[in-house]
Amino acid sequence: MPAKLTPLVLLVSTWLLACSHEVIRLQAAPPSPAPLQAPLPLTVAISLGSFERALLVNGVALTTIYARQLRKSGLFEGVMFPVPLGAEPRWEIELSGWDSASEPNSNFWKGLLATLPPLALFITFQNDYTLQLEALLLDDREIVASYLGEASIRHRYKKYANRVDMNIEALEVTVRDATSRIVGALVQDVRRLAQLNQRVR
Repeated sequence: MPAKLTPLVLLVSTWLLACSHEVIRLQAAPPSPAPLQAPLPLTVAISLGSFERALLVNGVALTTIYARQLRKSGLFEGVMFPVPLGAEPRWEIELSGWDSASEPNSNFWKGLLATLPPLALFITFQNDYTLQLEALLLDDREIVASYLGEASIRHRYKKYANRVDMNIEALEVTVRDATSRIVGALVQDVRRLAQLNQRVR
């Protein structure tokens, strides 16, 4: 290949990969909760509950993103994940997750057409993905509250799209949105949580 064509080929390849997939929210992005004057004076440990893998759910990866978003919210004074060996925190959030995916029948026929290299550049596939999270809040191992968060997205992608990058982006977007909905519910419950935290152990 002539040297002068190499930059052009690289540019086109980069553009094709950049345009190979997109994530579209099927629900409006959750509103940001009103900021608290100060975080709740308690530290919560995040533990893994039940995870039913349908497509993307991976308990550790999902909980890592969840814990990061919970820290960013500033709701609690401390968030522990992973939990240090031997730690016995009073407060705990047990996180569970379920996901589901669907795709139209047209993907099958598009897949046949996309075996022809020129057409593969123009044929777009799609699938829908939904993630549901449940956060059980425990005080001294007693369940005191349960919060649910859900997020749905649509993937639009080309045959040559990087599936690993697609799944990573889908997991990030859905976990962020579902976590934001859970945080919003926690903020509504702040007064009750503060009262529970004042109970004598």
